[in-house]
Amino acid sequence: MIKFEAEIPIPGYGAGQYDFGAVLATRPQAAVDAVNLEVADRAANAEEFDGQACVITVVGHSDRDDTPGLTPEQRRESERNASRRRADAAAAWLFRQIVLRLQASGITPPATVADLRGTSIFTAAAGAADLVHPVPAGETERRENRRVVFLVAHLRP
Repeated sequence: MIKFEAEIPIPGYGAGQYDFGAVLATRPQAAVDAVNLEVADRAANAEEFDGQACVITVVGHSDRDDTPGLTPEQRRESERNASRRRADAAAAWLFRQIVLRLQASGITPPATVADLRGTSIFTAAAGAADLVHPVPAGETERRENRRVVFLVAHLRP
């Protein structure tokens, strides 16, 4: 049975920041636990145990690029690139977590994401199309716009 398991947003990116691990380290422990349990552990379990599968989509988001002098097209491209880099970095972090968990269980991990057997990881770049704060009042709200969201579906026997 395939079941949607979780939607886990991780906000808090600074302008020009893409390192998911660094951002996760600044989040409350409950957010760290959710990512570890609902995302990394589920993905590693799908690799370790036959009959399980896990599909994870990592959606990167950016804040609006309000840099003076940019054309609308340049702004959209900047926002798309920032969100793409965030999604890609979070997916790379996730793959490293799967590898570490499998190694800790004495299992030879896959060499690449393409070699995963039970887990599929997809990325998507939302740019600034889905802002938490359409008109951010300051840096705190801009950091809430800059985020990644993990969407997790899990197949269990």
